[in-house]
Amino acid sequence: MEYARGLVVFLVSLGLIAVSYNPIFARGNAEAGKDVYQKRCQGCHGEKGDGKSLAAVFLYPKPADYTAGKFKLRSTPSGEMPTDEDTFKTLTNGISGSAMPSFAYISEDERWDVIQYIKTLTVYFDEEEGKVYNLFELRGTPHPITVAPEPSMAAETLTKAKAIYEREKLGCVKCHGRLGKGDGPSAAEQTDDWGRPIKVRDFTTGVFKGGNTNRDIYLRFATGMSGTPMPAFSGEQISDEDRWLLVQYVQSLKNPDVKIVAPLADPTIVATHTNDDIPEDNPDAAIWQSATEYAIPLNRLWQPEIIPMHVRVRTLYNDKEVAIRLEWDDATQDMNYSKEQNFRDGAAVQFSPSGEFPFIGMGNGKSMTGLEIPVNIWHWKGDWQADSGFYQDIQQTYPNMHVDTYYFPKEVQDSTYLSGRASGNLFSREHRPSVIENLNAIGFGSLESQALSSQSVKGAGCWADKRWAVVFKRSLGSSDDRNVKFSKGTAIPISFAVWDGAREDRDGIKFVSTWLRLKM
Repeated sequence: MEYARGLVVFLVSLGLIAVSYNPIFARGNAEAGKDVYQKRCQGCHGEKGDGKSLAAVFLYPKPADYTAGKFKLRSTPSGEMPTDEDTFKTLTNGISGSAMPSFAYISEDERWDVIQYIKTLTVYFDEEEGKVYNLFELRGTPHPITVAPEPSMAAETLTKAKAIYEREKLGCVKCHGRLGKGDGPSAAEQTDDWGRPIKVRDFTTGVFKGGNTNRDIYLRFATGMSGTPMPAFSGEQISDEDRWLLVQYVQSLKNPDVKIVAPLADPTIVATHTNDDIPEDNPDAAIWQSATEYAIPLNRLWQPEIIPMHVRVRTLYNDKEVAIRLEWDDATQDMNYSKEQNFRDGAAVQFSPSGEFPFIGMGNGKSMTGLEIPVNIWHWKGDWQADSGFYQDIQQTYPNMHVDTYYFPKEVQDSTYLSGRASGNLFSREHRPSVIENLNAIGFGSLESQALSSQSVKGAGCWADKRWAVVFKRSLGSSDDRNVKFSKGTAIPISFAVWDGAREDRDGIKFVSTWLRLKM
């Protein structure tokens, strides 16, 4: 059965079988949506929409399999498909607690178009009839449930709400734990419908996939989450009043120290002009207080635990230079990268020099749409900051070590025996021009450092009071076509990434933002 369905999906993706779903009153065009899907979605959800992509190996939770017709975030009863408005909300807001970003940066028309194309990928092969059906067509018009009015909450109602949460027949404690930390006795054995381990929601983080409002959580209880062990609590199991009490109790479990940041309604960061010089070596200089601060939510690509995270961004420019300041909370300072068991803190800013919005994961390569859209990346590394421009070797990591002969003492500079330096690798240089590396990429596996002569991004990082502040600075213009160029009045696609060494972040295991616009 699985093989037959996979074959059908493959033939549909090639256009050899036409299975469309375009009701008369639906907003959007599936044909136009295919281009949007290939450019924005295919990198994670795969060419066929089955979640099997180049990026999937780096992502947990895994990308949705549209072909199965199991949509987690709906306003419709269990067994029904989502409304277009449900999917539009998901595309606009992203999914907290996953790698799914907000797509508010693309036009509403593009979002409606891609919704219609996604629906064409949702197919069902009936072996007995030998026919292919579209699941949206087969299951009929979805009907959103009626959300009962939310009653007011008094302090004494929490006791009653707690008793509902602990009802054995509901099973909340079994998975989510008595304190809502996602550590119930059955939490470790939960899997999704594809047999993959699934992370039980930790209510104390305040992160909910379908949104953090009371109404959002009410819908998760009322509709369930298709493809996961999370069931729908129907009216036969629980009354509307008790369902609202359950919502209020779950909300009360949130750690009050956790700050949840919503996506920007207008995904635009406006840079502040200054007539003063912008220091590159002092992230806490007073001049930064004149720049508007934007709180940008980050999604972790690989989530063995649920971690709310955001970065605070300020941008300044004068007539010669532009500077971007990133600040984020980090309980530990991780700057030693010489030991194999250690990982470093880091941050990066990604631009699309062409002005187009490519795939968020390192740009578009030809393997996606045939159209290359490169990105320019500025990468600050905690260990380079620790080096302070001078290469730190094993001698600094283990200052008391003893060897009979150390083959390459500091005095030896013959690159014959130092292949990294001979090849111009910035990681091997004794003196680096900056603590920030200037790179380019055109899709997965294409990340490349620019030549030493093009390492023109300066900056510095500072850790204090359990938070990092990092400044990236470069001239407005550049003679290298691969570099982003800044000019007044233009809006440049920009995104951000953060690595937490204490959590063993490295390479693709990191926190990332969606695309935004940087306007000068």
